Amino acid sequence: MRKALSPPSGPQLLPFNEFLAALFQSLEAGGIRPCILRNYEGFPGVNTGGDIDFLIVQAALPNALRAVHSIPGIRIVGFTRRAYVASVFLEGVTSTPGSRSLQLDFLWSLSWKGMPYLPPNKVFQSARPLSAENLKFFVPSPVHEAIVSLLTSLIFGGWAKEKYLPKTQLTFNNSRTEAIAVLQPQFGQRAATRLVDTVIEGDRQRMHGCVWTIRFSLAIRSLLRRPYRTVRGVVYHYMREIAVRFSPMNVETICFLGSDAGVIKNTIDKLMPLLYYAAKIVSEHQYSLEPRFTGEPTKAIETPNSAPQTQHGSIVSMAFAAHWLLDEWLNQFIRKKNDTLRIFHCYWPGLLINPERFRFGGPMWFAALIGKLAPEPDLWILLAPDPNESDLQKHLSTQSPRQLEAYRAFVETRKRHIVLDANLPIDDLTDRAHAAIIKVLAQLTHDRKLKGSLSPTRSSNQESDTANRFSH
Repeated sequence: MRKALSPPSGPQLLPFNEFLAALFQSLEAGGIRPCILRNYEGFPGVNTGGDIDFLIVQAALPNALRAVHSIPGIRIVGFTRRAYVASVFLEGVTSTPGSRSLQLDFLWSLSWKGMPYLPPNKVFQSARPLSAENLKFFVPSPVHEAIVSLLTSLIFGGWAKEKYLPKTQLTFNNSRTEAIAVLQPQFGQRAATRLVDTVIEGDRQRMHGCVWTIRFSLAIRSLLRRPYRTVRGVVYHYMREIAVRFSPMNVETICFLGSDAGVIKNTIDKLMPLLYYAAKIVSEHQYSLEPRFTGEPTKAIETPNSAPQTQHGSIVSMAFAAHWLLDEWLNQFIRKKNDTLRIFHCYWPGLLINPERFRFGGPMWFAALIGKLAPEPDLWILLAPDPNESDLQKHLSTQSPRQLEAYRAFVETRKRHIVLDANLPIDDLTDRAHAAIIKVLAQLTHDRKLKGSLSPTRSSNQESDTANRFSH
């Protein structure tokens, strides 16, 4: 029998302004001057960008991670490292209404597919100090900020974020010559002039038409000026992308079990907004034997009063179950672009415990085989009434005692599981489920991705100090 997770306590969230003060203090203690690329206008009280983008030198990343980890009450629950950025997902801070998590991005290369479109050292050299109440940090020059805000979406995704366009347009209009001069070394005079003038005009269609031109110009000029460094940068970029997109370590799966579908659905509905920044992608899934031919999540829609449907035949049920198994393994490896947290409404144990609910008409040995071959979720959460409560009989009138005991016996064999009292008020139930999920995510992130990175070493400190002196 495996030991269940201990019942979690209620949330204690750090206000955003207090978090920022603690974060900046920790970064400076680690030799890193906070340089915020954009969305700093509301500091320290308001986070207008959702996440926070820091510009650092690459050697300073270990110190940055240790600085974040040292803040009391804050836990790192997700981490993704690409060729140009490390995304850190935190829990324990309220940055937007209703949220309990926050994403920090530490960038050291402003590049597209390994080819820099703006040298970071130029940004550091022209960065200007800014004060907001008790906070002191640095921000890029207006032209550099406008270029980063524009190209982060335009050169990557082929579209410009409307949120940043008015400010970028104003900056380019006031500093047209400077903007062209900054872009010219990477894109050439012609492409840089066309891009700046198109932004000033505000023509969205022409702006999107510049995408191919600036990509081509950046690639050609990079290859001609620095062929070896460019090829090495492109290769390293794709190596990191493959590691992110195809590694199963970047997928965390949480499964809710129970015979009351309504309680599960209500809990997940309340839980999803709380987990919004706990990973880059947070998706909800409904376990179903109906075939799906895309990797898109499906929402849980079943209710306790759903009318039973006709079971599939044996061959059809086995085929659908096999298709689901293949789909799950594909989702582990190829159907993701970033760190992904998947919340499942039920899972394969339902085939054994409640086959009628999933219209499974196949043999039980095949359902057991599917379970043995399926990816193991990172946490099982069983929602069931407390057997010691006096109102248990009220629940047993709508739920099968056999099924409840079967679910309870199953989760007790799992490595990581927790049983929560379905009698609790929905807010208390959601808080307990959220705390259990965060606890597991923090442990997995530490063991899989950050183990060893949070312990200071002499060589890494020397390298980081040297790099930060250069950036200063």
